[in-house]
Amino acid sequence: MKWEYKIVYIDARHQTVSGMPEDTNIKFDEYGREGWELIKVVPKLNGGYYAFFLGWINLTVGYTAYFKRALEEN
Repeated sequence: MKWEYKIVYIDARHQTVSGMPEDTNIKFDEYGREGWELIKVVPKLNGGYYAFFLGWINLTVGYTAYFKRALEEN
């Protein structure tokens, strides 16, 4: 079986209650209807700050989502 892949970046700097942009679920549902399967999500860390007694804390500014779907064989 052969696969095709889609990589999607999600900007998380404008978080909502869920911690993700509001349209993420809508977009992911659309990808699912198109046959895409979510295989991995990786946070993108940018800089950070030193918190008193906690050490260095990274800030999550986005996520990269990886999808795959089977190619139709002819």
